Amino acid sequence: MVWEHLDITELIFRKDNMNTVDKFVNEISQNLANAIVEATKYKVFYEEAQEKLAEAETQLARVNKVLEANKALKELFDEIADKLEKED
Repeated sequence: MVWEHLDITELIFRKDNMNTVDKFVNEISQNLANAIVEATKYKVFYEEAQEKLAEAETQLARVNKVLEANKALKELFDEIADKLEKED
């Protein structure tokens, strides 16, 4: 049977094709379930990444605030950062 030339209504209403229809519906159901699982997995990964990003931004803002409040500490930080960058 050639699927790309088959009218689904013809397939459904022919009694001799009920097993084929069951297989067809089962395959669609499995594909849909797999797609839902994959989409949900990536949604959860995205949400977790967003939470980690927010935490990192909060920590960075805290460090920047401390460095802005203490000029000597900022100069020391910049000096050490420059040395580390040259080593890499």
